[in-house]
Amino acid sequence: MSLTRKERIFAVLALGFALLFVGVVWWVNRPQEKAPVVFVVQIEGGVHRPGVYRVPEGTRVYELIERAGGIKEGADLSGLNLAAPLYDGQKIAIPFAPPPSSGEVPEGASSQVAVRSSVASSSLINVNTASSKELESLPGIGEVLAQRIVEYRETHGPFQNPEDLLKVKGIGPKKLENIRDRITF
Repeated sequence: MSLTRKERIFAVLALGFALLFVGVVWWVNRPQEKAPVVFVVQIEGGVHRPGVYRVPEGTRVYELIERAGGIKEGADLSGLNLAAPLYDGQKIAIPFAPPPSSGEVPEGASSQVAVRSSVASSSLINVNTASSKELESLPGIGEVLAQRIVEYRETHGPFQNPEDLLKVKGIGPKKLENIRDRITF
């Protein structure tokens, strides 16, 4: 079977258009490289180089501390979740451990108040980075309420002050007062 000149030209053009079509479809559907997401975060307190840093998405608190030159002597990391991922606009405050006290109670203060005060300052829980289990250690916060706090934070962003917690269903003024001296932001 021999093709005429017109049929051969038509076949070549049809093959050319088919290849062009396949090439265009491949080009449009090729995997696209995504630009890396960069967060801007602030770190202050017990680090050698406090300031504002640009970090890639997925960076953890401990990585930011390393980038800020590490912790200073006397810094207290016990209240921080070092494995927590950072989010854009976050502020990390590295507190210093309170100086060791002689155990004496100031005149006019009861020993119970002094003990409660030292316990509260050494075990602050950051409601913006704490896990559900960590939040459950707060007085009056059970599994369900801790989960609501985490869900609210993930949906609406970080809490800025204690009063923001009143927006979480199940936290009223009385419950907030019970946990106010045990939380940080």
